Amino acid sequence: MAGTACVDSDDPASAMPNIVLVLADDMGYGDVGVYNPESRIPTPNMDRLATEGIRFTDMHSADSVCTPSRYGLLTGRYCWRTRLQRTVLFNYEPPLIEPERLTLASLLKRRGYSTGMFGKWHLGLSFAVKDGKQVDFGRPLPWYAGPDPDPEVGASIDFSIPVSGGPTDLGFDEAFYTAGCSTDQEPFCFIRNGAFLGMEDATYRHPAGSWRSGMTAEDWVNETVDMRFTQEATGFIERAGGASPKSPFFVYLALSAPHSPHLVPQFAAGQSDAGVRGDMVWLVDWAVGEIMAALEKRGVTESTLLIVTSDNGPLRGSLEPGAPERTATVSNGHRSAGELRGFKGRIYEGGHRVPFIARWPLRFPAGTASRQPMSLVDLMATVAAIIGEELPEDAAEDSVNMIDALKGAASEAPMRSAMVHHSGGGAFALRDGPWKIVFGRGEDRVQPMENAGYLFDLHADPGETTDLWNEHPGVVGRLTAMMERFRGTGRSVPTR
Repeated sequence: MAGTACVDSDDPASAMPNIVLVLADDMGYGDVGVYNPESRIPTPNMDRLATEGIRFTDMHSADSVCTPSRYGLLTGRYCWRTRLQRTVLFNYEPPLIEPERLTLASLLKRRGYSTGMFGKWHLGLSFAVKDGKQVDFGRPLPWYAGPDPDPEVGASIDFSIPVSGGPTDLGFDEAFYTAGCSTDQEPFCFIRNGAFLGMEDATYRHPAGSWRSGMTAEDWVNETVDMRFTQEATGFIERAGGASPKSPFFVYLALSAPHSPHLVPQFAAGQSDAGVRGDMVWLVDWAVGEIMAALEKRGVTESTLLIVTSDNGPLRGSLEPGAPERTATVSNGHRSAGELRGFKGRIYEGGHRVPFIARWPLRFPAGTASRQPMSLVDLMATVAAIIGEELPEDAAEDSVNMIDALKGAASEAPMRSAMVHHSGGGAFALRDGPWKIVFGRGEDRVQPMENAGYLFDLHADPGETTDLWNEHPGVVGRLTAMMERFRGTGRSVPTR
């Protein structure tokens, strides 16, 4: 059912905007220059975007690792409500997004948008199995069992049969993507609209630079995946709408960079002073520049909502292929998470507080910053408000409309209800205004535990250095009850 759009009917911006969402992989709060003046990585395109739009300083991914964060972004629902309770998908797991669930893409298609997805999917697919072979797709998630996947599983997949349950079954008209983490999870190949590319002579091998082995296309090159994704996305922008060039389009560009293994194409090597991982963040900025140029070339910059953000927090520095996370090398003092505590996978702010820059010249003020605490799960309700579409009760159960914050409304009071944070290891935290409660140890496996969790005042202590659990028992009780209600009722926003 259609609702009321957020724009006025007599305003030139009343036409529904094109929407382009660029999602980096593991780009941290301290990586982008506009967020960290001491960053050792040049990010001129994202910095320019911030001067032309609005940036959020308290934006949070839906989780601190890849798969659950992407589920929340595309559905407006926390992933811990699904059967994936910790970590991520790894190789041939079945689709995580339910076939009947409304997504950003299917929501926009209701209003006539052309929709395209380009990049890392990482939300599961339905794979066909060769005659005489068996794969237990119903076993508990995730499937990860070691540094390398079982060769027998990959050898059982029939790559001549297209996959289902992916982007083109969930609202995207076109899709060019990889099944999982593009450079360290099999199958190492591109997929176009469900069909595998270059897998006719695929072999189980270890692609140069990858962490893991797996079924790999003969011509696979890790360093160039983001170049291909970006080229496909800009090509879609150029032709979207076809015979009706004024019809709006939605582009979801899910880059692989700066996810490990840290490998870059030659033109990006040495572009930063933060090692090869820093060069990969520069590559993200290059891709943002290519998108901005494509919008300008088509003449739709003013009428396009362009968002750049990240799926979760960063690693602390560069990794050699196959090296454990604890060996990450920090280059030249670069702080990928800024002054925040923790990194990717953790329940603390460095694990899930992410850069978020949005530009829509016809509607959003330029050069502004918002301190409102928001979450990437809020994109569903926000986009619904922008296009005037009402969300059904069984969709976006954790999503809040943040359009007032995007418009630069100057309010110190929180515009969002409490939000839930979740870590790769399955830890929970709850944020409500200045308060953040961490339930249990979080990732502090060694530190002695005096209470059942931690309580922080993020306004006074953004680095989460001082535990206030014993000083504010009333806050602890209130937030604990709130968390129990959110988990028990299946939603964290009121029924619509």
